[in-house]
Formats: sequence, C-alpha cells, structure tokens
Amino acid sequence: MRPYLVVAAGLLATVLVASAVTLGVLQLQGRTNPQQVNLRPGVTIVEDSAIVQAAAKAMPAVVSVVTQQQPELARGSGYLATSDGYIVTNVDVIAAASGLTVLVTGDLTPHPARLVDYDCLTGVAVIKIDNVSGLPTLAFADPGALVQGQPVVAVGGPLEGNSVIPAYVSAMHRTMTSPDPAGAGPPTGFADTIQITAAVGSGAAGGPLLNVGDQVVGIAMQSPTGLAGGYALNVAEVQDDVQQMLQTGQVVVASLGASTTVVDAEVSALTGVPEGSRVVTVDQNGPAAAIGLQAGDIVTQIDDVKVDSANPLDLLLRSRFHPAQRITVTYSRNGVSTQVELTLTGSHPSCR
Repeated sequence: MRPYLVVAAGLLATVLVASAVTLGVLQLQGRTNPQQVNLRPGVTIVEDSAIVQAAAKAMPAVVSVVTQQQPELARGSGYLATSDGYIVTNVDVIAAASGLTVLVTGDLTPHPARLVDYDCLTGVAVIKIDNVSGLPTLAFADPGALVQGQPVVAVGGPLEGNSVIPAYVSAMHRTMTSPDPAGAGPPTGFADTIQITAAVGSGAAGGPLLNVGDQVVGIAMQSPTGLAGGYALNVAEVQDDVQQMLQTGQVVVASLGASTTVVDAEVSALTGVPEGSRVVTVDQNGPAAAIGLQAGDIVTQIDDVKVDSANPLDLLLRSRFHPAQRITVTYSRNGVSTQVELTLTGSHPSCR
C-alpha cells in the first residue's frame, strides 16, 4: 500500500472524527477485460491497455468526499471540473450531510468543502473547495457517442486507493433511485441512467465513469446490495445542470408549473391511456394552470418531441428547452388529444 494513502487517511481521521470512528483505506479493484497471461510457451492472452491508460490519466483529477452524517462518517468520490476546485459528484454522496471534506489525489491536506447546488431529478451535485488553483480536471464526453457494449471504467478517489473498476455498458435508459439530499423527502427515480457490468461500492460512488479517451460519460452510483452490475448518471442528462452550477452557482430549469409522473409503455398497455407524463399537481400561478392543464391529463408531446419513459417530461424540459421559451404542448384528457401553446417558466428543481 502506498504511504500516501495511509497518511491521508490518518489526516482525515484527525480532522473530522470526533468519536472513535476512523477512516480505513479500501482499495477496490476489478477486471473485466482480458489480462496478459502466459498459459504455456507460445500461448499468450494480451491485455487491452486502453482502459488502464484512461484510468491512469484521470486519477489525478479524482477526489474523495467525506461527509459528516451523524453519528458516523461516510465517504464517496467526485472529480474536479475546474482547476480552482469545483467538484462534480452525485446526490448519494452528499445526501443528509452536515459537513463536507475533500481529499485531493497527491495532496495530504484535507480541504473543507461547501455545497454549490444539486438537482434531485438528474442526481448530480457540485461542491467547491476554496483557496486552490492549477488542479487537474476532467471534461465531458460527447453525450451522443455512448453506445451499448462500449468499454468504460469507473475511478474512485484517493481514499479508495484510486480504485479502477473496468466494465462495459450493458444497457441505456435504465431507471435507478437515489435519496433526497436534504434527507427529508422520498427517493427520486432517474429514468436515463447507464447500466454497467461491474458493481460500484459506496466509496467510488460519485466518481467519474470514463471512456477510453479518459472523458467523462457518466457519474458512478452505488450499486444496490446484491447486484453484480452497477449504474451511472448519464452525461446527457447532467451536463446542462453542471454548466449552470459552474457559471451561476445554481440550477434553474424550464418548467410547466406542474408535477408529473411517468406513464410507461406497460402501464399504457394495461390501462389504455397513452404513454407520456401524467399531471399530478398544478401550480395555480404557473403556465400550466393558465392554459387549463389539470391533474390526470397526460402530456404526450412537447413541440415535435415525444414524451415517454425514456424522455419523461421533467428531463425533456431540462435537456431540450429553456425558461421563457414558447412551446406547443400536446396532452390527452379522457381519450381526447389537445394542443396548446404556453411560455415556460424557470424554477429550481424540487425533491419529491
């Protein structure tokens, strides 16, 4: 074990732990790609080094995030998005935290951190450490380039020994849940997560999921107990949130002024209603109320974009539209389809 890991863990324990809790160093390593193994003279299996190289290049930008969650401490990971200390992670890592401390790879000093903002609906969070500069960073990949079967690698922070978890993308548009970061609301479901072939532990959760070019394609989530594979937030859904938090310090998303739930293909087939997003509540001062949208109506289309389980209304509004934009909403009520125009408002996404 590298001396740095032992020293770093000891420093964090000294700074953060008021009780007898200490932070151990857990190194998680997994391999799914072929390794170079000499079976007998003349017979060799050659390891593909692209994933190893991508992980090694990314490691300096991956951090450990330690949270105070009384009566214990918890830890996860994140990665540096800017050289002056803005860090991207997920809401699992910061959920119900009363304090945040970050350990940067190659730096023995524990850095106090503050929460910038988070979005329960996409599952992304940004935190900040101050009085730093010149730090290594990671950048987003092209969100449209990710494909099923693609090799990827999750990297954990220094308290995880910068664990390397190679995997493949096994499925797209999967639903995953995460807790309310405030610790008060029910879990939130994410409709467009990436499913991978390797499990991710709590310590590596929040760290980057990378392609072979060491670009971020997702943000790792802790795997449910007993699951052999894992999940990651999709860059396609979180990229706009992250950019807003870095530029303005908060997330403001386009809104109809209504809360909705997903009507998927299975529910649609069983009930005879169209697939889309069902209106649950309507803000009486919002644009949805102004055009007469009611609880029970099912929004099926925004402009020319279909609303379905892969593109639920909340995610569709944030990824394709913006506040103050004029749109055409198609909705179904009692089997009758209607089109209306409205101007979207802007609001901070709420945790439900």
